[in-house]
Amino acid sequence: MGKFFNKIRQVFNIFLLSALIALAAAVFVYFLTSPEQRGAAFWISVVFMVIALVVETLQASGIAMRKNSGRNIPVSFTKFILGAVYFIFTIIIAFCNAFFALTETKLLLIEIAGLVVFLVPMVLINMAELRLTGSDRKQQEAGRQELASLSARVGYVVDDLKASGIPAAELTQIANFSESLKYSDPTPASGKLERAVEEAVKNLEETVSGGDIQAVLRACTLAERALKERNEYVKNAK
Repeated sequence: MGKFFNKIRQVFNIFLLSALIALAAAVFVYFLTSPEQRGAAFWISVVFMVIALVVETLQASGIAMRKNSGRNIPVSFTKFILGAVYFIFTIIIAFCNAFFALTETKLLLIEIAGLVVFLVPMVLINMAELRLTGSDRKQQEAGRQELASLSARVGYVVDDLKASGIPAAELTQIANFSESLKYSDPTPASGKLERAVEEAVKNLEETVSGGDIQAVLRACTLAERALKERNEYVKNAK
């Protein structure tokens, strides 16, 4: 929960900074504009600055609230830069209106043209991001299947030990480990950590043939540590 509020604070700080810049620009433009020119053209400039401010805040939130281990950061950062450029564009046009007294029609056309130029690459980037999201879903499904497979293998270990006469009470740790595997976050961790979990499960399976329940439990403890490290990595990457 603390990490979530930190993200909210980051977004708010960017919004506050952008709002202060927009407010300062609006004040300067207001006083640079003669009283007779403070009509619709001035408010058109202000409205488009507010639109740019909202857009920039949304792009900042896309970075702060990122998921999928930060794999969408390049896309989100590109959108943030585009939003910042558009925000600066609206401020420049507002000052141009103050200095050159653009007509309402000309100003509106310039602002609309700037918005269109901004939206076209944004739409293309969003399409690319949708493809990236689809790839993440496939990776999660593959991760879910892998964890289910490992959980089943640990379940077979429990069954084999029960068949050899080991009391079920002594196998609680291993059974719980099987459940932990099944319900872990399917988001892939680093290849090293994923392999560590798989090797730990393999080692657990190999200890069964020795018939030493204590050795099996030690192998289970090591496997639990590997899974915990893997799950912590996934959690912290979000």
